[in-house]
Amino acid sequence: MDLLKNIKFEDIIDVKALQDIQDRLTKLVKFPTIIVDINGMPVCKESNFTPFCSLMRSSPKGRKNCILCDSQASFLAMRDKNPRIYTCHTGLMDSTAPIIVNNYYLGGVLGGQVLIKGKHNKDSINLGKISKEYEIPIEKLKKVTESLQFVEIDYLHNCVEFYNFLASYIAEMGIHRITQENLLKESEEKSILENQAKKMQLKTIQAQINPHFLFNTLNTIARMALIENAPKTEDLLYTLSDLLRYSLRNSEEFPKLSSEIDYTKRYLLIQNMRFSDRMTYRIEVDEAILDCRIPAMTIQPIVENSLSHGLNSQTEEGEIIIKGGLTPEKDILIEISDNGVGIDKNLLALLNNSDIMSEKLGIGIRNTNNRLKHYFGSKYGLKIKSKLNIGTKVEIRIPRIKA
Repeated sequence: MDLLKNIKFEDIIDVKALQDIQDRLTKLVKFPTIIVDINGMPVCKESNFTPFCSLMRSSPKGRKNCILCDSQASFLAMRDKNPRIYTCHTGLMDSTAPIIVNNYYLGGVLGGQVLIKGKHNKDSINLGKISKEYEIPIEKLKKVTESLQFVEIDYLHNCVEFYNFLASYIAEMGIHRITQENLLKESEEKSILENQAKKMQLKTIQAQINPHFLFNTLNTIARMALIENAPKTEDLLYTLSDLLRYSLRNSEEFPKLSSEIDYTKRYLLIQNMRFSDRMTYRIEVDEAILDCRIPAMTIQPIVENSLSHGLNSQTEEGEIIIKGGLTPEKDILIEISDNGVGIDKNLLALLNNSDIMSEKLGIGIRNTNNRLKHYFGSKYGLKIKSKLNIGTKVEIRIPRIKA
Protein backbone atom coordinates (compact mmCIF):
# COMPACT_ATOMS: atom_id res chain seq x y z
CA MET A 1 0.00 0.00 0.00
CA ASP A 2 1.32 3.43 -0.98
CA LEU A 3 0.70 6.79 0.69
CA LEU A 4 -0.18 9.76 -1.48
CA LYS A 5 2.20 12.04 0.42
CA ASN A 6 2.78 14.40 -2.49
CA ILE A 7 -0.80 14.48 -3.78
CA LYS A 8 -3.61 16.36 -2.14
CA PHE A 9 -7.01 14.74 -1.60
CA GLU A 10 -8.59 17.35 -3.85
CA ASP A 11 -6.20 16.42 -6.67
CA ILE A 12 -8.00 13.07 -6.89
CA ILE A 13 -11.51 13.81 -5.60
CA ASP A 14 -13.96 16.61 -6.44
CA VAL A 15 -14.42 17.84 -2.85
CA LYS A 16 -17.42 20.03 -3.64
CA ALA A 17 -19.29 17.10 -5.19
CA LEU A 18 -18.22 14.88 -2.29
CA GLN A 19 -19.59 17.33 0.29
CA ASP A 20 -22.94 17.30 -1.49
CA ILE A 21 -23.02 13.48 -1.54
CA GLN A 22 -22.03 13.27 2.13
CA ASP A 23 -24.73 15.77 3.16
CA ARG A 24 -27.48 13.92 1.30
CA LEU A 25 -26.48 10.48 2.56
CA THR A 26 -26.04 11.49 6.20
CA LYS A 27 -29.51 13.07 6.21
CA LEU A 28 -30.87 9.60 5.51
CA VAL A 29 -28.79 7.51 7.94
CA LYS A 30 -28.15 10.10 10.68
CA PHE A 31 -24.69 8.64 11.45
CA PRO A 32 -22.00 11.13 12.56
CA THR A 33 -19.60 11.32 9.61
CA ILE A 34 -16.28 12.97 8.83
CA ILE A 35 -13.97 12.39 5.86
CA VAL A 36 -10.25 12.99 6.44
CA ASP A 37 -7.01 12.83 4.46
CA ILE A 38 -3.96 10.74 5.40
CA ASN A 39 -2.98 13.34 8.02
CA GLY A 40 -6.39 13.24 9.70
CA MET A 41 -7.32 16.69 8.37
CA PRO A 42 -11.03 17.05 7.52
CA VAL A 43 -11.66 17.19 3.77
CA CYS A 44 -15.34 18.14 4.04
CA LYS A 45 -17.47 19.72 6.74
CA GLU A 46 -18.52 17.06 9.23
CA SER A 47 -22.13 15.84 9.35
CA ASN A 48 -24.37 14.86 12.32
CA PHE A 49 -21.61 15.38 14.88
CA THR A 50 -22.60 14.94 18.53
CA PRO A 51 -22.47 18.07 20.72
CA PHE A 52 -19.74 16.33 22.73
CA CYS A 53 -17.43 15.88 19.71
CA SER A 54 -18.22 19.38 18.41
CA LEU A 55 -17.21 20.81 21.79
CA MET A 56 -14.00 18.76 21.80
CA ARG A 57 -13.02 20.15 18.40
CA SER A 58 -13.79 23.72 19.50
CA SER A 59 -10.72 23.48 21.76
CA PRO A 60 -7.39 23.88 19.91
CA LYS A 61 -5.82 21.09 21.96
CA GLY A 62 -8.90 18.92 21.59
CA ARG A 63 -9.05 19.44 17.84
CA LYS A 64 -5.37 18.55 17.52
CA ASN A 65 -5.88 15.27 19.38
CA CYS A 66 -9.04 14.45 17.43
CA ILE A 67 -7.15 14.90 14.15
CA LEU A 68 -4.29 12.73 15.41
CA CYS A 69 -6.71 10.04 16.60
CA ASP A 70 -8.55 10.03 13.23
CA SER A 71 -5.26 9.78 11.35
CA GLN A 72 -4.00 6.86 13.43
CA ALA A 73 -7.28 4.94 13.30
CA SER A 74 -7.62 5.30 9.52
CA PHE A 75 -3.99 4.32 9.03
CA LEU A 76 -4.49 1.11 11.03
CA ALA A 77 -7.61 0.33 8.98
CA MET A 78 -5.59 0.87 5.80
CA ARG A 79 -2.83 -1.37 7.09
CA ASP A 80 -5.32 -4.14 7.84
CA LYS A 81 -7.22 -3.38 4.59
CA ASN A 82 -10.47 -3.53 6.56
CA PRO A 83 -12.78 -1.13 8.44
CA ARG A 84 -12.32 -1.15 12.20
CA ILE A 85 -14.11 -0.26 15.43
CA TYR A 86 -11.98 1.42 18.08
CA THR A 87 -12.02 3.57 21.23
CA CYS A 88 -11.13 7.20 20.59
CA HIS A 89 -8.90 9.29 22.86
CA THR A 90 -11.90 10.58 24.87
CA GLY A 91 -13.33 7.10 25.55
CA LEU A 92 -16.12 7.09 22.93
CA MET A 93 -16.56 4.20 20.48
CA ASP A 94 -15.82 5.11 16.89
CA SER A 95 -15.36 3.31 13.58
CA THR A 96 -13.48 4.02 10.36
CA ALA A 97 -13.14 2.74 6.81
CA PRO A 98 -10.03 3.49 4.71
CA ILE A 99 -10.26 5.23 1.33
CA ILE A 100 -8.03 3.35 -1.11
CA VAL A 101 -7.75 4.42 -4.75
CA ASN A 102 -5.80 2.15 -7.12
CA ASN A 103 -3.89 0.70 -4.18
CA TYR A 104 -3.07 4.20 -2.89
CA TYR A 105 -4.19 5.20 0.60
CA LEU A 106 -6.02 8.50 0.44
CA GLY A 107 -7.64 8.91 3.86
CA GLY A 108 -10.64 7.60 5.78
CA VAL A 109 -14.36 7.92 6.58
CA LEU A 110 -15.01 8.01 10.32
CA GLY A 111 -17.78 8.38 12.89
CA GLY A 112 -19.70 6.64 15.63
CA GLN A 113 -19.29 8.79 18.75
CA VAL A 114 -21.31 6.51 21.02
CA LEU A 115 -21.11 4.33 24.16
CA ILE A 116 -22.03 0.63 24.26
CA LYS A 117 -24.93 -0.59 26.40
CA GLY A 118 -23.86 -2.96 29.16
CA LYS A 119 -20.22 -2.03 28.67
CA HIS A 120 -20.09 1.69 29.34
CA ASN A 121 -21.75 4.29 31.49
CA LYS A 122 -21.34 8.05 31.59
CA ASP A 123 -18.58 7.67 34.16
CA SER A 124 -16.59 5.81 31.48
CA ILE A 125 -15.55 9.24 30.21
CA ASN A 126 -13.10 11.03 32.52
CA LEU A 127 -14.57 14.50 32.27
CA GLY A 128 -12.17 15.97 34.85
CA LYS A 129 -9.14 14.82 32.92
CA ILE A 130 -10.58 16.03 29.63
CA SER A 131 -11.50 19.41 31.13
CA LYS A 132 -7.98 19.92 32.47
CA GLU A 133 -6.12 18.55 29.48
CA TYR A 134 -8.10 20.38 26.79
CA GLU A 135 -9.02 23.50 28.80
CA ILE A 136 -12.78 23.01 28.43
CA PRO A 137 -15.05 24.07 31.30
CA ILE A 138 -16.33 21.02 33.21
CA GLU A 139 -19.93 22.29 33.21
CA LYS A 140 -19.97 22.43 29.40
CA LEU A 141 -18.63 18.89 29.25
CA LYS A 142 -21.27 17.60 31.66
CA LYS A 143 -24.01 19.22 29.60
CA VAL A 144 -22.94 17.71 26.26
CA THR A 145 -22.27 14.33 27.85
CA GLU A 146 -26.01 14.09 28.63
CA SER A 147 -26.72 13.85 24.88
CA LEU A 148 -24.38 10.89 24.24
CA GLN A 149 -26.13 7.76 22.98
CA PHE A 150 -25.90 4.29 24.51
CA VAL A 151 -26.32 1.77 21.69
CA GLU A 152 -26.05 -1.93 20.94
CA ILE A 153 -22.85 -3.09 19.24
CA ASP A 154 -24.88 -3.68 16.07
CA TYR A 155 -25.19 0.08 15.72
CA LEU A 156 -21.42 0.37 15.23
CA HIS A 157 -21.45 -2.50 12.73
CA ASN A 158 -24.11 -0.60 10.79
CA CYS A 159 -21.89 2.51 10.97
CA VAL A 160 -18.99 0.49 9.61
CA GLU A 161 -21.08 -0.73 6.67
CA PHE A 162 -22.13 2.82 5.85
CA TYR A 163 -18.60 4.24 6.16
CA ASN A 164 -17.22 1.39 4.05
CA PHE A 165 -19.89 2.07 1.40
CA LEU A 166 -19.01 5.78 1.37
CA ALA A 167 -15.25 5.05 1.25
CA SER A 168 -15.80 2.68 -1.70
CA TYR A 169 -17.92 5.30 -3.46
CA ILE A 170 -15.17 7.90 -2.97
CA ALA A 171 -12.62 5.41 -4.33
CA GLU A 172 -14.80 4.93 -7.44
CA MET A 173 -14.92 8.72 -7.87
CA GLY A 174 -11.13 8.81 -7.65
CA ILE A 175 -10.64 5.96 -10.10
CA HIS A 176 -13.04 7.59 -12.56
CA ARG A 177 -11.20 10.92 -12.33
CA ILE A 178 -7.77 9.30 -12.67
CA THR A 179 -8.97 7.33 -15.69
CA GLN A 180 -10.33 10.47 -17.33
CA GLU A 181 -7.11 12.37 -16.68
CA ASN A 182 -4.99 9.49 -17.99
CA LEU A 183 -7.10 9.28 -21.15
CA LEU A 184 -6.80 13.04 -21.64
CA LYS A 185 -3.04 12.88 -21.08
CA GLU A 186 -2.68 9.98 -23.52
CA SER A 187 -4.78 11.88 -26.06
CA GLU A 188 -2.62 15.00 -25.68
CA GLU A 189 0.59 12.95 -25.93
CA LYS A 190 -0.74 11.18 -29.01
CA SER A 191 -1.64 14.53 -30.57
CA ILE A 192 1.87 15.90 -29.85
CA LEU A 193 3.50 12.81 -31.37
CA GLU A 194 1.23 12.97 -34.42
CA ASN A 195 2.11 16.64 -34.95
CA GLN A 196 5.80 15.83 -34.60
CA ALA A 197 5.40 12.96 -37.04
CA LYS A 198 3.68 15.26 -39.56
CA LYS A 199 6.46 17.84 -39.23
CA MET A 200 9.13 15.16 -39.63
CA GLN A 201 7.25 13.70 -42.60
CA LEU A 202 7.14 17.12 -44.25
CA LYS A 203 10.87 17.62 -43.64
CA THR A 204 11.54 14.16 -45.09
CA ILE A 205 9.49 14.98 -48.19
CA GLN A 206 11.32 18.27 -48.56
CA ALA A 207 14.67 16.53 -48.15
CA GLN A 208 13.81 13.84 -50.71
CA ILE A 209 13.25 16.30 -53.54
CA ASN A 210 15.19 14.84 -56.44
CA PRO A 211 17.72 12.85 -54.30
CA HIS A 212 19.32 11.45 -57.48
CA PHE A 213 20.40 14.96 -58.40
CA LEU A 214 21.98 15.39 -54.94
CA PHE A 215 23.88 12.08 -55.01
CA ASN A 216 24.98 12.48 -58.63
CA THR A 217 26.31 15.95 -57.83
CA LEU A 218 28.25 14.66 -54.82
CA ASN A 219 29.72 11.78 -56.84
CA THR A 220 30.71 14.17 -59.64
CA ILE A 221 32.52 16.43 -57.14
CA ALA A 222 34.23 13.36 -55.64
CA ARG A 223 35.52 12.26 -59.09
CA MET A 224 36.76 15.80 -59.71
CA ALA A 225 38.61 15.64 -56.35
CA LEU A 226 40.21 12.37 -57.47
CA ILE A 227 41.32 13.92 -60.76
CA GLU A 228 42.69 16.94 -58.86
CA ASN A 229 44.55 14.59 -56.47
CA ALA A 230 42.57 15.55 -53.36
CA PRO A 231 41.95 12.12 -51.71
CA LYS A 232 40.74 13.55 -48.40
CA THR A 233 38.11 15.61 -50.17
CA GLU A 234 37.10 12.55 -52.17
CA ASP A 235 36.72 10.42 -48.99
CA LEU A 236 34.74 13.17 -47.29
CA LEU A 237 32.31 13.46 -50.19
CA TYR A 238 31.74 9.71 -50.45
CA THR A 239 31.21 9.51 -46.68
CA LEU A 240 28.72 12.37 -46.85
CA SER A 241 26.95 10.63 -49.72
CA ASP A 242 26.64 7.41 -47.68
CA LEU A 243 25.43 9.40 -44.68
CA LEU A 244 22.71 11.15 -46.65
CA ARG A 245 21.69 7.97 -48.42
CA TYR A 246 21.13 6.21 -45.08
CA SER A 247 19.15 9.06 -43.55
CA LEU A 248 16.98 9.58 -46.65
CA ARG A 249 16.45 6.01 -47.77
CA ASN A 250 16.45 4.04 -44.54
CA SER A 251 12.90 2.62 -44.52
CA GLU A 252 13.34 0.45 -41.43
CA GLU A 253 11.82 1.88 -38.28
CA PHE A 254 13.97 -0.51 -36.22
CA PRO A 255 17.27 -1.16 -38.04
CA LYS A 256 20.04 -3.26 -36.53
CA LEU A 257 22.25 -1.54 -34.00
CA SER A 258 25.22 -2.25 -36.28
CA SER A 259 23.63 -0.07 -39.00
CA GLU A 260 23.08 2.78 -36.54
CA ILE A 261 26.71 2.48 -35.37
CA ASP A 262 27.99 2.57 -38.98
CA TYR A 263 25.87 5.65 -39.65
CA THR A 264 27.22 7.33 -36.51
CA LYS A 265 30.81 6.44 -37.52
CA ARG A 266 30.33 8.22 -40.84
CA TYR A 267 28.91 11.24 -39.06
CA LEU A 268 31.87 11.30 -36.64
CA LEU A 269 34.34 10.91 -39.50
CA ILE A 270 32.97 14.04 -41.15
CA GLN A 271 33.00 15.94 -37.85
CA ASN A 272 36.55 14.74 -37.19
CA MET A 273 37.64 16.32 -40.46
CA ARG A 274 35.76 19.46 -39.57
CA PHE A 275 37.35 19.81 -36.12
CA SER A 276 40.75 18.69 -37.44
CA ASP A 277 42.98 17.86 -34.44
CA ARG A 278 40.48 19.22 -31.88
CA MET A 279 38.28 16.09 -31.71
CA THR A 280 38.79 12.31 -31.46
CA TYR A 281 36.33 9.49 -30.94
CA ARG A 282 36.17 5.85 -29.80
CA ILE A 283 33.39 3.31 -30.26
CA GLU A 284 33.29 0.25 -27.99
CA VAL A 285 30.09 -1.74 -28.48
CA ASP A 286 29.63 -5.36 -27.39
CA GLU A 287 29.33 -7.56 -30.49
CA ALA A 288 26.57 -9.53 -28.77
CA ILE A 289 24.11 -6.63 -29.22
CA LEU A 290 25.04 -5.48 -32.75
CA ASP A 291 22.27 -7.59 -34.33
CA CYS A 292 19.64 -6.25 -31.92
CA ARG A 293 17.08 -3.72 -33.15
CA ILE A 294 17.02 -0.05 -32.21
CA PRO A 295 14.74 2.83 -33.29
CA ALA A 296 16.27 4.59 -36.30
CA MET A 297 18.28 7.77 -35.71
CA THR A 298 18.67 7.21 -31.95
CA ILE A 299 22.42 7.59 -31.41
CA GLN A 300 23.44 10.29 -33.90
CA PRO A 301 21.29 13.12 -32.40
CA ILE A 302 22.94 12.53 -29.01
CA VAL A 303 26.41 12.61 -30.55
CA GLU A 304 25.50 15.79 -32.43
CA ASN A 305 24.32 17.34 -29.16
CA SER A 306 27.63 16.44 -27.49
CA LEU A 307 29.52 18.19 -30.26
CA SER A 308 27.25 21.24 -30.33
CA HIS A 309 26.92 21.83 -26.59
CA GLY A 310 29.90 20.05 -25.11
CA LEU A 311 32.85 20.47 -27.48
CA ASN A 312 32.03 23.28 -29.89
CA SER A 313 33.26 26.08 -27.60
CA GLN A 314 36.16 24.06 -26.18
CA THR A 315 39.71 25.03 -27.11
CA GLU A 316 41.41 21.82 -25.91
CA GLU A 317 41.11 18.47 -27.66
CA GLY A 318 37.64 16.99 -27.29
CA GLU A 319 36.76 13.31 -27.18
CA ILE A 320 33.54 11.42 -27.86
CA ILE A 321 33.27 7.87 -26.49
CA ILE A 322 30.41 5.54 -27.40
CA LYS A 323 29.98 2.36 -25.37
CA GLY A 324 27.27 -0.27 -25.56
CA GLY A 325 26.38 -3.44 -23.72
CA LEU A 326 23.76 -5.26 -21.67
CA THR A 327 22.60 -4.28 -18.18
CA PRO A 328 22.07 -6.91 -15.45
CA GLU A 329 18.36 -6.72 -16.36
CA LYS A 330 19.28 -7.63 -19.99
CA ASP A 331 18.33 -4.20 -21.35
CA ILE A 332 20.60 -2.49 -23.86
CA LEU A 333 22.53 0.46 -22.44
CA ILE A 334 24.39 2.80 -24.79
CA GLU A 335 26.55 5.54 -23.25
CA ILE A 336 27.72 8.61 -25.18
CA SER A 337 30.37 10.54 -23.23
CA ASP A 338 32.30 13.71 -23.93
CA ASN A 339 34.97 15.65 -22.04
CA GLY A 340 33.35 18.98 -22.81
CA VAL A 341 32.25 21.90 -20.68
CA GLY A 342 29.69 19.90 -18.67
CA ILE A 343 26.40 21.07 -17.16
CA ASP A 344 25.65 22.89 -13.93
CA LYS A 345 24.02 20.52 -11.38
CA ASN A 346 20.87 22.65 -11.02
CA LEU A 347 20.36 22.79 -14.77
CA LEU A 348 21.13 19.07 -14.97
CA ALA A 349 18.28 18.30 -12.57
CA LEU A 350 15.93 20.24 -14.83
CA LEU A 351 17.23 18.59 -18.00
CA ASN A 352 16.51 15.12 -16.62
CA ASN A 353 12.88 16.16 -16.34
CA SER A 354 11.55 15.03 -19.73
CA ASP A 355 9.20 18.03 -20.04
CA ILE A 356 11.98 20.60 -19.59
CA MET A 357 14.54 18.57 -21.52
CA SER A 358 12.73 19.40 -24.74
CA GLU A 359 13.09 23.15 -24.24
CA LYS A 360 16.77 23.14 -23.30
CA LEU A 361 18.41 20.56 -25.54
CA GLY A 362 16.74 21.04 -28.90
CA ILE A 363 14.41 19.03 -31.09
CA GLY A 364 16.82 16.15 -31.85
CA ILE A 365 17.40 14.96 -28.30
CA ARG A 366 13.82 15.77 -27.32
CA ASN A 367 12.40 13.64 -30.14
CA THR A 368 14.78 10.80 -29.28
CA ASN A 369 13.69 10.75 -25.63
CA ASN A 370 9.99 11.04 -26.49
CA ARG A 371 10.18 8.31 -29.14
CA LEU A 372 11.92 5.85 -26.80
CA LYS A 373 9.35 6.41 -24.05
CA HIS A 374 6.53 6.14 -26.59
CA TYR A 375 7.86 2.85 -27.98
CA PHE A 376 8.96 1.18 -24.74
CA GLY A 377 7.41 3.01 -21.73
CA SER A 378 8.61 5.39 -19.03
CA LYS A 379 11.27 2.96 -17.78
CA TYR A 380 13.28 3.60 -20.96
CA GLY A 381 14.70 6.69 -22.63
CA LEU A 382 17.56 9.07 -21.91
CA LYS A 383 19.35 9.95 -18.69
CA ILE A 384 21.98 12.68 -18.52
CA LYS A 385 24.94 12.70 -16.12
CA SER A 386 27.37 15.59 -16.07
CA LYS A 387 29.98 17.47 -14.07
CA LEU A 388 30.82 21.07 -14.82
CA ASN A 389 34.16 21.48 -16.64
CA ILE A 390 34.65 17.69 -16.69
CA GLY A 391 32.17 16.31 -19.20
CA THR A 392 28.76 14.82 -19.90
CA LYS A 393 27.41 11.30 -20.34
CA VAL A 394 24.07 10.49 -21.92
CA GLU A 395 22.67 7.02 -21.25
CA ILE A 396 20.27 5.45 -23.74
CA ARG A 397 18.32 2.55 -22.26
CA ILE A 398 16.12 0.36 -24.49
CA PRO A 399 14.87 -3.21 -24.23
CA ARG A 400 16.80 -5.95 -26.01
CA ILE A 401 15.00 -6.68 -29.29
CA LYS A 402 16.66 -9.50 -31.21
CA ALA A 403 16.66 -9.40 -35.00
